[in-house]
Amino acid sequence: MTPGPTPSDGAQTLFSRVAVLASCLGMVIIGGLLALYGPVVPALRDRFGLAESTAGLALAAQSLGAVVGVLGFHAIHRRIGNRALLTASYLTMLVGTVTFALCGVWPLMLAAAVVTGLGLGGVDFAISRLFLIGLGARGPAFLNVAHGCFGLGTVLAPAAIAVIGPEHYGAAFIALGLLSLIPLACVRGIQARPTPAELAEAAPAPAHHAGGRRLAAVLLGFVAIYMLHFAVQSGIGNWEPTHLHALGHSMTTATVATSMYWLAMTVGRFLVAPLARRWSAPTIVTASCALMSVSILLVPVPGLAPWAYAAAGLCIGPIFPNGLNWLNRSAPASGNAMAYVIAAAMLGSVAFPPVLGAVIQSQGVGALPVTLAGLCLLTVAVSAVLAVRLRGTGAATTVHQEQPTTPAAPTAPAARQQDMTLTPQKKDAS
Repeated sequence: MTPGPTPSDGAQTLFSRVAVLASCLGMVIIGGLLALYGPVVPALRDRFGLAESTAGLALAAQSLGAVVGVLGFHAIHRRIGNRALLTASYLTMLVGTVTFALCGVWPLMLAAAVVTGLGLGGVDFAISRLFLIGLGARGPAFLNVAHGCFGLGTVLAPAAIAVIGPEHYGAAFIALGLLSLIPLACVRGIQARPTPAELAEAAPAPAHHAGGRRLAAVLLGFVAIYMLHFAVQSGIGNWEPTHLHALGHSMTTATVATSMYWLAMTVGRFLVAPLARRWSAPTIVTASCALMSVSILLVPVPGLAPWAYAAAGLCIGPIFPNGLNWLNRSAPASGNAMAYVIAAAMLGSVAFPPVLGAVIQSQGVGALPVTLAGLCLLTVAVSAVLAVRLRGTGAATTVHQEQPTTPAAPTAPAARQQDMTLTPQKKDAS
């Protein structure tokens, strides 16, 4: 296999260069799938005679499948290996997208959206996890690149719908499904083993057991942050076109504005990169949550709604990747923590879009920014409390670095495996 990007410390990598690029394309595809449902809600509503809340169930169904996909693929990851995990994820996503595009029965379309979500969750979880621990010291940097590519997909999908029209949503879903054949063909460039669980076993015992109660509390905090901020993210992506259209904007303008929102989210992830050298991950995440709240509070101001939504996207963008880096210093990335947190993020997309649709249907479209503002303020509160708790205890953010870096007389393969687990953590701590 062609070696992947060589880390500065010489640690072994799990990816070839081609596989890294293909995985980034995979992130573009799942980003596109996440952002596609909002702009096509009017077309689904008109075609099947659905209420607003019912039309929003498509994204919720996909997100529900993603939650199951994250937890399910996490459960079998060690058994089937890295390569088989991504192969199964891409194939599942392909079947789901094509079925959704070609099916004309609403209940079956919801089932297809669940199937799509199963594959989407597997791809998101596997790439996030493997990039972080399987690319040596460059893992955290490549993780930010991967999620930047995810953001690129969220920009391109609504833009494509604006060009072809919401009524032609089937072509967009088929195109994304067929694109997944490219990363599927490149999974041979990913080493089947070691899996993250096998790397975790190679680490010294203290990495697994120190500070268990504190880490459980920390994990609950991260779960809340990800669930809430994903509720805001998906809520805007799903209902911004409807809100702007009700405010008097044309459907094309509303769709373009939604694309601008996703573009701002992508730009935010790249703009914060130089700040990450001077600001800590907790500071970046908490500040982003606070500015996200301010942006949403400006939505009701006449004439500012499209720009306020875009500003919210700019602030939402840094939360996911920097939150994962923060989590990586607070709990082992090779354990269960990342699976639970990513699943929580998906769960926010499951629960809240239909709730927001019901709120709009019963209280009117003006209730959308008020509800989003409440979710934003909750996210700020949880992030601030978590940052204070970790700063106050100190050890909670360094528990994963307290392990000895030179265990007694390791075997050569074990030493290499330990290197692959420990190196990204050292990089994060610097």
